[in-house]
Amino acid sequence: MATTTQTIPQSLIYEEFGGRVYYRKGYRKVLLGLKTEEEIVGSSFLQGLMIQALVHFLKNLLPKKQFWVPTNEVGLHLRKNVNFSGDILICEKSKSPHPWTDTYTSLPPKFIIEVDVKIDAKAENEEEGGTEADYILQKSQELLTFGVEGIVWILTKSRQILVIRTHKNVEVYAWSESVPLFEDYTFCLQQILEDEEILPST
Repeated sequence: MATTTQTIPQSLIYEEFGGRVYYRKGYRKVLLGLKTEEEIVGSSFLQGLMIQALVHFLKNLLPKKQFWVPTNEVGLHLRKNVNFSGDILICEKSKSPHPWTDTYTSLPPKFIIEVDVKIDAKAENEEEGGTEADYILQKSQELLTFGVEGIVWILTKSRQILVIRTHKNVEVYAWSESVPLFEDYTFCLQQILEDEEILPST
């Protein structure tokens, strides 16, 4: 099996930072011929519905004249060889690039919401491997240094929500709890999913 970045297609790379390249979850099966690239690039149906429901909620919650809420793995260019993707960005219009740009943005959004981890945390070099928790913390620290005020991680398997807004603290919430974003803006994922009939009402 191919084990170097030169022999692994660029399309299987999800992000790169900290001197490491992070490949899309499932890329090893593509290299073995067990799956196609198309099978691992997309989100699950649940992830897609969840992101759609959150974007709809946020667009109604936040003042339209102040914020954009782009989605679809929006590209962020932090610096040379450090590029990220975000599921949902909350961007202040006054601090965002012109909307008709066709490149990654190098300006930090106010908040980022991620639904699950989409990379294979295990490095090609076993000695450099890590865990999904390592990836969450390292990516969040990079984004905070970049200027993002906070990162929300929604984990579907454990039904937990992590909010990271400083280099020292991680807030943990259940789906049923109200999660603070910034100012007085909050969201309750359980309620959003019930309202959209993605989850049955309790």
